[in-house]
Amino acid sequence: MPPRVAHLLEVARAEFVAEGFDGVSIDAIARKGGVSKETIYRHFPDKQALFTASLEEMANHFTARAEAIVRSGHASAMPAAEELAGLAEAILDAACGGGLLSPSWLAAGLGTRLPAFAAELQAAQAARMEPVREALADIARSKGLARAISIDDALDFGSLSVEGSALLMGFAPPPAERRKVLVARVAALFEHGVLALPPGTPVPERASEAAAKAPPGREHPTHLRRLLEVAAEHFLREGFEAASLGEIGAEAKVGRGTLYRHFASKAGLFDAVLRHLAAQVAETARPPELPASADVRSMADYLAQATLHLTGPASVALHRVAISASRREPALARTVHDTVRAPWVGPLAEWITRLAGHPDADWLARQGVVLAMQGNRAISAGGGPQGDALSAHALRAAKLFLHGLGG
Repeated sequence: MPPRVAHLLEVARAEFVAEGFDGVSIDAIARKGGVSKETIYRHFPDKQALFTASLEEMANHFTARAEAIVRSGHASAMPAAEELAGLAEAILDAACGGGLLSPSWLAAGLGTRLPAFAAELQAAQAARMEPVREALADIARSKGLARAISIDDALDFGSLSVEGSALLMGFAPPPAERRKVLVARVAALFEHGVLALPPGTPVPERASEAAAKAPPGREHPTHLRRLLEVAAEHFLREGFEAASLGEIGAEAKVGRGTLYRHFASKAGLFDAVLRHLAAQVAETARPPELPASADVRSMADYLAQATLHLTGPASVALHRVAISASRREPALARTVHDTVRAPWVGPLAEWITRLAGHPDADWLARQGVVLAMQGNRAISAGGGPQGDALSAHALRAAKLFLHGLGG
């Protein structure tokens, strides 16, 4: 690759990761890269092609690192826990650097408007996990496990490594000194499951933001409820940037003076709407009771209900708009993340504490919800599994969560 093109792709990647697909123009990239638009179009027919190519190099770095870990594992008979921790760290480092999660972030924001492009981004990301799938298959064979290892196993492992949507929804990347503890715990959970999780350093907890602020939708007088409803429709359909405050006010029959008096700005209205929607989603959660003992079928039912709720239309639409705005409003995205998951994480954490006594039960419960939600895949795809596919997904997730790779 010519040096000029390599430099252009690095500039484009940085711009896309920082600003999102819609926030970046070919003109801006040309200025930052010190080239003309004609030079860009000579190599890339459109912005989609430029974006796809701009992430390729970073993804190649991840693939090379993952393949090196697998080769090293073969050459030195590396213990499964060490190989899994190495792969989890490679995934987490690549995600924190913007290479692995950028497609998910952009796909979530583009899923409504450009579904084919969003699907293409997700398919390319899944293909990058093939070395991880091969490593998991080797580990399974070394343990005498008969079951086949699919790309979904690798994607689940990757989702656990990055804690699902956390990095996409405003949570800061874990500091370097915390990553070793985190990836070791991910490796142990994936290998053994919650019930046989060996003693180890628990993952340091982070503060939940679910109750950081009362949902503004409940604090406003009745005559503003219509405004919140109309604004929600516009923000969910068009996103923050494209939604027009004038059109929202006109449709809701609320003047600008009233709007600014209660919400101060478009950002204030957006904040109120998303917190209100998150509270509404949380209120519709109906977690089934977990049994006193560890039963796979009961856990599968719990995770199936979590999947239906958290990957349903209302939750997916809310996640998409929160993710697309998370670079500008990270605290809001974090609140949405924790609020909608709280009804599922809480009971599951209590159950883990009661049965296994793990000191990081809340983190383990959040990881169970990550498995239920298929990481970020359902958000990017526009919805989770249904019918027989849902039953199969929930049973597989329950076995993995309770018993690990051998489940």
